[in-house]
Amino acid sequence: MLPCAAMLAVLVVVVSAPAAAQLCRGYPESVRLVVTRGVEAVRLVEREAADRIVGLDTRPFDFLVGQARAAAEVIADASALAEEEDLKRCRNSVRPVRTICRGAALALAKAIEEQATGAASKQSKQAYVEAMATCERWLGLTPLKTAFRATD
Repeated sequence: MLPCAAMLAVLVVVVSAPAAAQLCRGYPESVRLVVTRGVEAVRLVEREAADRIVGLDTRPFDFLVGQARAAAEVIADASALAEEEDLKRCRNSVRPVRTICRGAALALAKAIEEQATGAASKQSKQAYVEAMATCERWLGLTPLKTAFRATD
């Protein structure tokens, strides 16, 4: 007969294995709603920043940077990113939806910061465009056409 500690260890493995497998199978669909809400907030900030560039919006760039960073936290906080990191042990590849979409929000914040100082670089915009395009494709959203997507 197994000692009590060994039986407990076997029980933990048996019980946690189906939960891990379930998370691996349905991960992108299970986070879609939460991530989509955050991505829509990022897209709104992008539209407002593009409007600000052409003089249609009076919100300061600093405010828009704060909004982009807040949207990044809606998409994924530290615990959500850690959970997603655990998915690397899944047998099948699992898309890092939260990581990519959060990265897009932070890339937008950086591009807006650069725009505020008058030194918007092509690289920061390109980083945003690439990350956001991947994020939108995974979520089934039609890409926007704004000044931040035009990399000249």
